[in-house]
Amino acid sequence: MLRRAFELVGPLSTARRTVREELAEPWRGELDEEETLERVLGKEFPEPGDWVGLRRENRRVQVALMMDTSLSMSGRNLALAAVAAAVLAFKVRSEDLAVVAFESAAKVLSRLGEHDRTARIVEGILAQPARGFTNIAAALQAGRSELERGDNPRRVGLLISDGVYTAGDDPTAEAGRFPRLHVLLTEDYTMDLELARRMARLGRGKVFTVKGYDELPRRMLEVANRLLR
Repeated sequence: MLRRAFELVGPLSTARRTVREELAEPWRGELDEEETLERVLGKEFPEPGDWVGLRRENRRVQVALMMDTSLSMSGRNLALAAVAAAVLAFKVRSEDLAVVAFESAAKVLSRLGEHDRTARIVEGILAQPARGFTNIAAALQAGRSELERGDNPRRVGLLISDGVYTAGDDPTAEAGRFPRLHVLLTEDYTMDLELARRMARLGRGKVFTVKGYDELPRRMLEVANRLLR
């Protein structure tokens, strides 16, 4: 299972961004020659702030992944969802990922800030009994609580669901409390596209449709790459 996720992700490379700043210390980056020349041209004596450096730092995003583990997820669907979680775990730092499993109630499997191995996250998902109803509101509440533990301005919730809740309150109010919430909507005859769109709109996010659980791991990779841009 981890091998399949790793094969999807391919060679692991951390997303990075370029930071341009005053080069106060020469070992903190490389000289931005073009920008520095623009600043010093015409000056008899360059000032300290005229020396501009470039350095590259890792892009970070903190994610709360909320996964349906109700009765409809039994068997192969749950295994595919675990592969999708592994794909995400390979793309973000372990301490930046929280995983919530939900059915009639929500359970935090991995907390934000903890250095859980990817294998442990997958084992935790597969250990869920796939039972009960679908309480999306409880999942969102648990996921949002995890994001509130974060220290990064870039924080996002990812909900894997068919958009149909059969237990708990209407989840739209909870969706609006997220800094950003995306919905990975699994397409089937029971799905509620309108509810998924409302949750994503209130959460300032998007709906990503998934044509069945076979597509879920690859779709998760696409979403993870977007988050890390």
